[in-house]
Amino acid sequence: MKSSKKIFAAVLTLVQICALMVAPIFALGAEAAEGDRPNPSGAYLKYTVDVKKPEGETLAYNWITVKKLDYVFKEGDVVEYDVTFNFEEKGWGHIDGAANGSEATNVFRDLPGASDQNAVPLNTSHDLSDYAYGVWYHRVVEMTENEDNIGVTWVNFQVGCYPISDELEYQCITLYDNIVVTNNGEVQLVIFKDEADWPETRLVNSPTSNCKATLEMAVFTDEELEAFAAAEAAKIAEEQARAESRAEAEASRAESREQASIEASIAEASIKASEDESRAVAAAEEEANDENRDTGSGNAVLVVCILGGAVLLIIAVVVVIAVKKKKK
Repeated sequence: MKSSKKIFAAVLTLVQICALMVAPIFALGAEAAEGDRPNPSGAYLKYTVDVKKPEGETLAYNWITVKKLDYVFKEGDVVEYDVTFNFEEKGWGHIDGAANGSEATNVFRDLPGASDQNAVPLNTSHDLSDYAYGVWYHRVVEMTENEDNIGVTWVNFQVGCYPISDELEYQCITLYDNIVVTNNGEVQLVIFKDEADWPETRLVNSPTSNCKATLEMAVFTDEELEAFAAAEAAKIAEEQARAESRAEAEASRAESREQASIEASIAEASIKASEDESRAVAAAEEEANDENRDTGSGNAVLVVCILGGAVLLIIAVVVVIAVKKKKK
């Protein structure tokens, strides 16, 4: 068992090293998301942000508008995309845009009630690092869980970041792929999946603070895709190993609980038997005491009767003697 675990660990380490050699910004190390697996392929969007802040500043942000959409959300719409990034902090990996028709907000990120399959809200300030840091994450956001979002227009598509960190200078690279709107599994809108979805004319207005950002389209090489596939296979194997470990641990806990229950039942039965024995002994002692009390009472009556008889006899003798003396 230990030998097989060592072999598995060695294989996993080798796969990770290969992936890192081919695609340096990717590394294994996050829980897999619930839902569909990511499937990066063909072209992708590369969002590079260089953060540089003055001493004591923690906040940075940036948004780049990529293309117009004018898509109206209807009941059952779901936004899906694949994403990964290489800097472990909150504020990375989100998408955004303007939104019209919502009483709550005029930006996509703040549409009410919208969060992904791991309950992480849309807002750019939230943390996806548990799911997308160093590993591809397929994000699924049900847009109309809140009925207020039905009929809202997603005006344009943006990538954005809102990192909050004590580090003053660093670079984060975020990759996006397979950005679509689906409804009951059917694609309603393709925002970006391949080269043909990269607009020739892009809106470049870019609100920013304490950082510089670029967005470009690139195409995966065969080596990168092979590395991603190997990393995904290793991740699945790692998840299966964790699942088996959790199952073994739960079985062990269940066995311990059962054994503890048996021991508790035995202890309870022993205590009850001891209490029953104690009650029986006490009852026997009480019965013996009752018998002794009854015997003592009988003896006392007998003594009183004997003494009373003796007194009467003496009185009778005295009377007889007195009568005889009187006759003389």
